[in-house]
Amino acid sequence: MTALAVLLLLAAGLAWWGARRARDSADYFAAGHRGGAWLVGVAGTAAAVSGFTFVGGPGLFAAVGAGSLWIILSAPLTGALQCWAVGESVVELVEKRRVLTIPERLAGRFGGPTMRVLAAAIVAVGCVASLAVLARAAAVLGEEFLHVPGATAAIAAMLATTAYTALGGMRAGLVADAVQGAVMAGFAVLLAAAALAAAGGPAAAVATLERARPELLGSFGAVAPPQAWAWYLLFCLGTCAQPHYLQKFLFLRSRAQLRLLPAVLTGALAATLAVWIGVGLAGTALVARGAITLGRPDALAPRTMSLLGPWAVMLAGVAVLAAMMSTAASFLNMAAAAVTRDLREALGKVPLPISAARVATVLFAVAATAIGVTSERAVVLLGLVGWGFFTAALLPVMTLGLAWPRATARGAVSAMATGAVVDLVLESVRQHLPPGLEPGLAGAALGTLVLVAMSRRIR
Repeated sequence: MTALAVLLLLAAGLAWWGARRARDSADYFAAGHRGGAWLVGVAGTAAAVSGFTFVGGPGLFAAVGAGSLWIILSAPLTGALQCWAVGESVVELVEKRRVLTIPERLAGRFGGPTMRVLAAAIVAVGCVASLAVLARAAAVLGEEFLHVPGATAAIAAMLATTAYTALGGMRAGLVADAVQGAVMAGFAVLLAAAALAAAGGPAAAVATLERARPELLGSFGAVAPPQAWAWYLLFCLGTCAQPHYLQKFLFLRSRAQLRLLPAVLTGALAATLAVWIGVGLAGTALVARGAITLGRPDALAPRTMSLLGPWAVMLAGVAVLAAMMSTAASFLNMAAAAVTRDLREALGKVPLPISAARVATVLFAVAATAIGVTSERAVVLLGLVGWGFFTAALLPVMTLGLAWPRATARGAVSAMATGAVVDLVLESVRQHLPPGLEPGLAGAALGTLVLVAMSRRIR
C-alpha cells in the first residue's frame, strides 16, 4: 500500500506541473510538437511496453516456451519499419499543418468527414480494449507483487495515470513516459539477469527444461508453426498500425529527428524485452525444479521476483507500474481527443475545450478499469485483442493508403470498416479458429484487398 500511496503523490505532483504548461490543444494532445529523437524514442518505447511485456510475456513463455518469442523476434526491425513506412508521411504533414491526432492525419490525406469519424471511432474503441489490458495487468500486480486486492491496485494505478493525463495531457505525459521508459529498460535488464542467476545461468535453465519440459525448447515451442508465424507477422507489421506508437511521431519538432529515432527505439525496446526472455526462461526452469508453484501463467513473473527477494519485488513492481502508466496515458489522451476533437471537427463543429477532454479522460479510465478488473482472460490474450483490432483497421490505410497516390477516400474508409468488422467477428470465435488464423491479420489482409479493389475501380 505504501508503493501505491507514493505513486499517487508523484502523479499529483506531475499533474500540477503539467496543468500549468498545457496551455492549448497542441500542448495537451501533441506535447507542443517540441520533442527530440531521444525524448520521443524513450517515451515511445515506454508507451509501447506495458503489462503485456512484464506480466504477460514471461507467463506466455511458461505456457508455450520458445514459441512465445515469435511475438518479439521482429523487435530489431520495428523501429526502422515504423519510421520508414509511416513516420515520414506523418511528420511531413505535421510540419505543414501542425496535425494533433492520427484521425486528423488520415483526414488530411483522404478528406471528407467520414474518414475522420470512422478513424476516431476505431481509436476510441481500441483504446478502451487496450486500457482494459493495463487494468488487468495492474490487478495481477496488486495480487502477486503488492499483496493487495487486484481491484484496489488497478483503481489506484489508473487513478494516478488519469490524474496527470487529464490535467497535463501529453505535455506531462511525454516527460513521464521518458522517465518511466528509462526506469523500465534499466530494471528489465537487472531483473532478467538476477532471475537467470537464481536459475543457475541460462545454460542450467535450458538444461532443466530439456529434462522436464523439452516440448518448450523447440523452434516453435508448444505453439503450432502457423500460429508462430502469424504472431511474428502480427507484431512486426502491426507496429505500423498502433496509434500509441504513431502518436509519438506527432510530438517530433522536425523530420530531421527521424534519423536518430529508429536507433533509440530499437535500443530501448531490446533492453526492456530482456525481462520477457530472462524471467520467462528462468522462472519456467524454477517451476520445473519445484522452487516455484504456479497457479496461472500470469503469476510467473511475480513468483519469480518473490523468490529473488524484497528488492526484486520492489523493482519489478515499479517497472510494471511504469509500463502500465506510460501506455495508459497515451491511450487515455487519444481516446479523449477522438471524442472531443476529431468527432466534433468531422461533424463541422468547434472542438470542445481542454476541460471537456479532461472529463472524457476520466470516463474512459473508469470504463476500461471496470472491464479489465472483471475479465478472467490472461493479460497476454487481452493484449492480442487490442493489438489485433488496431492492426486490422489501420494497417492498410497507414501504410499503403498514405503512400499510394491512387488510394481513394472511399477505398480507405471501406478498408478500415472491413478490417475492423472482420477482426471483431473472428475474435468472437477465436477459440474455434485453426492455428495461424489471427483475426488482426485476416482483417488487415481483407482490408488491403478492399482498398486496392475499390481505389482501382473508381479510377
